[in-house]
This record gives sequence, C-alpha cells and structure tokens, in this order.
Amino acid sequence: MDAGVLHAAVPILAYCASSIAMTLVNKLVLSSFQFHMVFFVLAVQAFGSVALMVLANRVGLNVKYRAMNARDAKTWFPVACSQALMLYTGGKALEYLSVPLFTVFKNLTIIAVAYGEKWVFKAAVTPLMLASFGLMVLSSLVGAWNDMTFNGWGYFWMSANCVASATFVIHMRKVIKQVNFQDFDTVYFNNLLTLPLYAVLSLVQENWSGFFEYYADKANADELASFVRGSLVSGIAAFAISYCSPWCLRTTSSTTYSMIGALNKLPIALFAMMWFPDPVSAGGVLAVLLGFAAGLVYTHSKNIQKREQPSGSQVLPPPISMDRLDQSQQRRGDE
Repeated sequence: MDAGVLHAAVPILAYCASSIAMTLVNKLVLSSFQFHMVFFVLAVQAFGSVALMVLANRVGLNVKYRAMNARDAKTWFPVACSQALMLYTGGKALEYLSVPLFTVFKNLTIIAVAYGEKWVFKAAVTPLMLASFGLMVLSSLVGAWNDMTFNGWGYFWMSANCVASATFVIHMRKVIKQVNFQDFDTVYFNNLLTLPLYAVLSLVQENWSGFFEYYADKANADELASFVRGSLVSGIAAFAISYCSPWCLRTTSSTTYSMIGALNKLPIALFAMMWFPDPVSAGGVLAVLLGFAAGLVYTHSKNIQKREQPSGSQVLPPPISMDRLDQSQQRRGDE
C-alpha cells in the first residue's frame, strides 16, 4: 500500500472504530443494567478523557492543550454546561430508544442548527440543504411509524437532546472565537469543567443507596463486574474519540472528515442491530438508509457552500454525529 494512502487510512479507521465503540458502549452501559447512572457514566468519561490526555502529553504523544486558567474557564463554563445538558439528554434518550432510531432522530438536530445559524449568524440555507432536510424528516417519520417499541419518554428525551445539541453548537460558535481554542483545548476544558458538575449531580440525583444495596447481593456480582468494566471502557472510548477526531482532521481534510461522519452512521446502526436485542423491521432499516442518504446530501451541500463562499463568511457546520466529543468536529469545521 502507498505510504500516503496508509498515512490517511490509519487515522480514518481509528476515528471510525472509536466512534462506533463510543456509541455502542454508551448504549450498553446506559440501558443494559439494573441502574442507569447517566451522570456517573459521564463523570467517568470526563475523568478518563482528562487523565488519559494528561498521560498522553507526559509520554510525548501529540496531545497539546492550554493550561486551565480562571479567565478562559469563566468564559467557557456556560458552553461546558450546555454540553453537559446535551450529553445527559442524549444518554437518557439512549436508555429508551434503539441506536438505529436514535441515529435517525439525531439528524433532526442538523435542521435545528441550520436554522439557528441562519438566525444568529445570517448563514444561508441552500436548496440542496432543504432537500437533505426533507430526507431527514422523511426518515424520522418512517422510523417513528415503524417503531415497534414506541416509548414516550424516549421521544421526549430525544426531542430535548435535539434542542440541547443545537443550543450547544450555536453557543459554542459564538464563544470559541473569544478564547481562540485549538486542537485539544476544547476537549480538555469541557471535560475538566464538567467533571465536578457530573459528580455532584450523580450524588444528588442518582439512586446510589439502591445501587449499593442491589450490588451488595452476591447474586448480582457478575452484573456489577460487567458494569464496572463497561464504565471503564467508556472512559477509554471517550479519550479515544477525543484523540482520533483531531488526528483524522490533521491528516485528511475537513471535507473528508465531514463525509466520514456521515458515512459512519450506517455501520453504527448495523452493528447496533446485530449487537442489541431491539426488534428490527424493514421500515426501521429503510429509515436508517434514508437518514444515511440525508447525511451524505447535507455534507455534500455544505462542502459546495464552503467552496463557493468567500473567505471569512459563515458556513454551516458539518453533520452532528453521535460522538460524545463532537464539538471538535464543529470547531474545526468553522476554521
């Protein structure tokens, strides 16, 4: 294999693998055990990301970030809180919805972001984007129509996640130019600022007394071991996606990265259909394929818009993926 091709292929494959692993592990940890400790899992992921970033920096890997300081922390904290809300509502939605259905409805966030950008930044919405939005709405309708395990709470949390995700993206774009974050700065500040928030909310909101009482029973020891392993793996996966996203961007291009984000939704849905016992219908598969096509069309329209617009003008962000650390994609897509 040509060295140049290999140089680009390795980070692409690493990003795809980490993205798939992050989504599937989240689904496993947040829906497969007796207790659904969303804030605790997010705290573990934040701690794992920070700890492994510090370790990677110390051993000489290309992981560089700005040191925590009061001025930037004060400016960035509202963004970190909006990210926490996005991740929490996404975790709650994954408790109740299958991964393929979650993928389908996550596309609706793109529409909210696009029109939010139009309102806040005066960004254009092109006819090709409107066509992709039509496909997104159609895929969501097909998915809901064929949802054999309809869950009202799942749709509530999914709706909240779409609103929270759009708010996070738009708010971040307004603030990020003030602090001029680069590479891992966003990931480092987001995780370090939200870690104590997740920890406190977990202690206050989640049923720790029931958790300890349930797992004190020796009959549940195997489930406890699986929960601990899953939580640890989720922390490692959170760091992996934070490392692989900038790596993929540095070695390819924002266009390639955006396309990979759109293409990656299909294998995520397929793996979830095989791994989890959620019922699969022909309509559900069609909804995933329509959502996949919508992501490709939107990515293509965004890339065309980026080439045609003059330097310095506003361009809509690439499609929002299910990655926990999707903010790196949004940040670099604006540069």
